[in-house]
Amino acid sequence: MINKILDLRFKISARSLLLKSYFILLTFSSCEYEKDNTPTSGKLKVYYDEGIETHLQSQVYTFEVLYENVSVELIQSSENHAVQALYADSCEAIVISRLLSEEEKKVFASKQWFPKYSLAAKSGIAFITNVQTPIKKFSYDEIISLLTNTSALKDSADKEIKLKVLFDKNNSSVLHYMIDSVLQGKKLSPDCNSANSTLDCINYVAQNKNVIGIIDFAWLSDVDDSLFKANKDKIKFIPVSKNDTAYYYPDQSNFKLGLYPFTRGIYVIRKTGDFTLAKGFESFVAGPKGQLMFLKQGLLPARQSERSIEVKTN
Repeated sequence: MINKILDLRFKISARSLLLKSYFILLTFSSCEYEKDNTPTSGKLKVYYDEGIETHLQSQVYTFEVLYENVSVELIQSSENHAVQALYADSCEAIVISRLLSEEEKKVFASKQWFPKYSLAAKSGIAFITNVQTPIKKFSYDEIISLLTNTSALKDSADKEIKLKVLFDKNNSSVLHYMIDSVLQGKKLSPDCNSANSTLDCINYVAQNKNVIGIIDFAWLSDVDDSLFKANKDKIKFIPVSKNDTAYYYPDQSNFKLGLYPFTRGIYVIRKTGDFTLAKGFESFVAGPKGQLMFLKQGLLPARQSERSIEVKTN
């Protein structure tokens, strides 16, 4: 269930040098998707990161029910591999928790491709632990210390406690985000490991105290979902602070107000034109029905319908 994290401490410059060559190699092994489609008919392949799996499955199910001539194949991958698949024509659309990097945009532009995207919703990186773990909150600096040092942190009673860190999955977007955006290249502590999947991570945290699980909040955002109900009395979210004055939980309100330090967007990115199934799927996810689904399942939709209320005084 737990794996040592592979060496992800590479330099950004080295990764960018390998990016284009890997794209070209992948092109020769790609399988061509169905191009004969319309916004509401045809076949579509969508690569996605595991962190948003449950929400994306719901979106696809509803999309296929509404449009009976549509067939969407979801392919789980890492974010980087999803971008590579889009470049190699292995798919028409990807759903990931970041935009294309400048290096990736240049590689696409070299082929005269300029991918379009829509922000679909906002989620965040969540820190979970067993309800028996005597930790009530984390400051931003404590999170960095937790990820980079082997020293113990202090609990609410000012007692030192040794914690283990368990990421959702090796090479996941959550892991890359914490290394690239939070640690900014600092080395991970030997106490940091990864599970085989987010579900394994959640189950391990539910059964073991003094373990901090780091996952995409989207997995536990829906309070009506069976996974949340099965674990609500076993695990807890840890509120975090950017400035050590106020601590915030990952939720729709704190995402909207920009208070949660680890908020991320969910993006639908496509390479094809406007009269394609990829565009139809993007429009659905970013449209009223797709946005309402994100709202009901606990994420912050990118667009919320305005309600007009007429008040009569007589």
